Amino acid sequence: MLEALKSKYPIGEMLTFLEIPKTNYYRWRKQPDDRLENELLKHIRIICSKHKRRYGYRRVTEVLRTEYQLNINHKRVSRIMAENNLQARISRKRFVHFKPDVAVKKADLIKRQFKADAPNRKWYTDVSTITIGETNLYLSAIIDGFNNEVISSVISTSPNLELAFDTINQAIQGRNIEKVILHSDQGGLYTSPRFQEFVKEKNIIQSMSQVGVCFDNVLIESFFSHLKTEAFYSQDFTATNEQIIEIVEEYIYYYNNDRLQLKLNKLPPIKYREQLHTA
Repeated sequence: MLEALKSKYPIGEMLTFLEIPKTNYYRWRKQPDDRLENELLKHIRIICSKHKRRYGYRRVTEVLRTEYQLNINHKRVSRIMAENNLQARISRKRFVHFKPDVAVKKADLIKRQFKADAPNRKWYTDVSTITIGETNLYLSAIIDGFNNEVISSVISTSPNLELAFDTINQAIQGRNIEKVILHSDQGGLYTSPRFQEFVKEKNIIQSMSQVGVCFDNVLIESFFSHLKTEAFYSQDFTATNEQIIEIVEEYIYYYNNDRLQLKLNKLPPIKYREQLHTA
């Protein structure tokens, strides 16, 4: 009644007339509306289901603001997700093992300046083991430092040089790679003289992070973490190797085209590139 009449009569006078303490009224005003709370929870469930529990509260908040036009605080979204067990889940560690007969190190040309001002200037690569399935699978990928787009991905049953070669060949197809830097860790694939000769023939400049410092190659490490968390460990299933490959391909498409990134003006990688630059 007070809400309906407040445009005609001062709230204070109505509270005095009804003998309602002001503190009681304003305490009531601060309580969340159950209907709005339930409606908000409904939207959050839809978002979490659509993205297969891959989004944390910050990305869910951004979707609520952009797609549902809700001016909502991220802390409220975090609370609702926690109360209803809708949080994103935690990733596991990857492990890759390969040793060449001879290892040759390269200088770190990136020095944690990961961002590129144009496509095909700084690439980041690594191989990660996928242990879910019939046997171990090895995913080799390259990410472009301009927009964090996965520009190449190859899966093999063995982390050998052919896997690395195929990844490079896929990345350079149809792209202008003049003066592109390929940054990696000091894993056996990348310190192999055969691999280094191969990338040199492709006019690719090689760069390496320090031993055991994952922050020196954080873009590709972050992608693998998101992949394993969002495509596998947040889902409950068993799968064949063939199904695992399909899931990885589906996730990479989702990652490039649909999954918004807060550091890319809240856009997916490809949409960010299309808005700002032509590859």
